[in-house]
Amino acid sequence: MLPAESIDDACAEPIDHLRALAYRLTSIDSGAAEAVHSVLGSLSAPLELVVAGRAGVGRSSLARILGRDDRFSRRVVGAPVVVTESRAFDVPGTSNPDLGRRCVVYVVVDAVRDVDGRAIARVSDRVVVAANKADLFGPRWDEALGRAAEISENVGVPTVPVETLTGRGVEELFAALGPVLEAQWWGRVEQIGPALRRSASRSAAGRDEIELYLSSDSAVLFGAAAAMMSPEIRALRQGEPPDPRTADDAGTCSRWWGEL
Repeated sequence: MLPAESIDDACAEPIDHLRALAYRLTSIDSGAAEAVHSVLGSLSAPLELVVAGRAGVGRSSLARILGRDDRFSRRVVGAPVVVTESRAFDVPGTSNPDLGRRCVVYVVVDAVRDVDGRAIARVSDRVVVAANKADLFGPRWDEALGRAAEISENVGVPTVPVETLTGRGVEELFAALGPVLEAQWWGRVEQIGPALRRSASRSAAGRDEIELYLSSDSAVLFGAAAAMMSPEIRALRQGEPPDPRTADDAGTCSRWWGEL
């Protein structure tokens, strides 16, 4: 990963280098410069977070809470987060909504039904389940946490108990959503290399500048960081041991990596 204190710090220099590339290309090939500006625009385009679930589970209430919270007025490396609400799932006589490539909060209440499980499975790399009306799980919060853990084990994605009436659990939901939104943004970074290589293949005048950028340490590290955030690599790294501090730790890391 890029060495920095935050994702914004990590991305500031690579994005500045992209802007510098666009500036240099302006006097060489306006079409190539426009392609780089398009890439930069994609990095700041809104990230859509859709609140989904069956009717009556509290989608609207949770969408309102997420949409008005100051934490979601912030941006993920310049990309604002926009909260929307999907149509209800499992409505007789209508098709279930298509969640597309958006990040998802999927809301359940009493149990995960078959329709919920299928919907969650289709977006498993970019979803957090909110177990709403957590007071129904029992009078104590640890009962809600236990039920959320059961749901998480069942569906294979992070699950957080929440009470939209009191706001309890919303802080933890925000914490769980952060990595999902950031991973979605890093997916945009993964497209920078292919987009610039296509531009280089069409621009004889700008090819040298583009290829010089693509071979730079900044571009290589930026692309590597994005690859490490891909769903496939994140799945591989589940259970990865911490950085070794002793010889035994090093042996543990070696065995873990050797099993991949």
